[in-house]
Amino acid sequence: MTNVEWRWKSGWSDPELLTRLGRAATLPLNFEGQEKDMTPDNGWSLVESQAIIGCDRPGAPSGDDAFARLKHAVTELGFSDPRIVRGHFDSAMPLLGRPMLLELRPLRVLRYLCPVRIRAVRSEQDENRTAYGFSIDTLVGHVESGREWFLLSKDHRTGELRFHIKAAWREGEFPNWWSAVGFELMGRRYQRAWHHLAHMRLRELLSQGHLAQHPGGEEMQHAHLRVSKLPVQFFSQRGLSRRLVHVEREVESERGRDWLTTVGFGVLAGMRSMSAPALLGYHFSREPRTAPEGWASRLPWSKTAGVLGLLAAGELVADKTPWIPARISPPALLGRVLTGALTGAAVAAPGQRLSPVRAVVGATAAVVSAFGFYSLREFATRRLGVPNVVAGLLEDAAVAALGGKLFASLR
Repeated sequence: MTNVEWRWKSGWSDPELLTRLGRAATLPLNFEGQEKDMTPDNGWSLVESQAIIGCDRPGAPSGDDAFARLKHAVTELGFSDPRIVRGHFDSAMPLLGRPMLLELRPLRVLRYLCPVRIRAVRSEQDENRTAYGFSIDTLVGHVESGREWFLLSKDHRTGELRFHIKAAWREGEFPNWWSAVGFELMGRRYQRAWHHLAHMRLRELLSQGHLAQHPGGEEMQHAHLRVSKLPVQFFSQRGLSRRLVHVEREVESERGRDWLTTVGFGVLAGMRSMSAPALLGYHFSREPRTAPEGWASRLPWSKTAGVLGLLAAGELVADKTPWIPARISPPALLGRVLTGALTGAAVAAPGQRLSPVRAVVGATAAVVSAFGFYSLREFATRRLGVPNVVAGLLEDAAVAALGGKLFASLR
């Protein structure tokens, strides 16, 4: 049973939100690991953006300047565009340890209520720079898992005010399969738009004076800003919207987002059904931490890889015999679809759940590959007169070359 709450069109009433906020205060994290270990090599995606929000008078903050007003806006989530993420929290609670509910609003009609907790607060100052911010951790019931930092800083020499967002994340829990598919297809675009709009909203809040007019976080989130007249989708573009928002720095380092590797494993499965799982099994035996969550992470991969390797070798031999059924026959094709789907999903999910979208891509690539290489084999043997054994050995060489490329990409 899923812990993720979602609704269609309508949101949650104030009494419902209060109940869930109280529950969020006791929820555990939905991930494990130290921040220093949240790297792409360990299955985490890193997303970062930074932009100049405005310019204050040089020198350290005085307590009644733009930095102080922006500090309040950051604390009250004034940077979050409510068309994408609306924050619910009790601003009277201490910031450190404060539970919050982030209401995600994809496509305007869906609502996902995701709990987080403020884990740490930073307030630093030296002779050159003042910085203030906090980090949030995702809790059980969130569609993502990980940690995100929001940091406001002032350069004492120039007076420049910067806002910095940095997140380490991976997929969390989803209430249904189509939510997982939608997140896979559109999640990164919404995330990028949210980053871009966060910088633009703070800049607009400061320039239009909304920081003084709206001391409460709820009102601040719904301030009527000029940026709200532009559609969210506009800000999901890499180039134009980044230039419009004047983002100084933007990093998207995502583990498992190499679609060519997923397609490659599907193609390999279409050529030789057991070669793809044998190659991936060997990789998991060397790097067990990259295996997906669930049953895959519990398999003794050192032994499993040996069994899969024997099956793959047997398939190479049987492929040259006249009694082996054609790869496009229903049973053989089904096997290729299954191995293409499993390996395509698993290769993109180090330490995570299998990706349903990647499974579909891997299975599709396996079908196309099976029919394509079957046609090539038929053409070589029947039209060109190449002996079946020779044609099979040539295809084996292609399998070995592709397998080597895929193994190198995994490493």
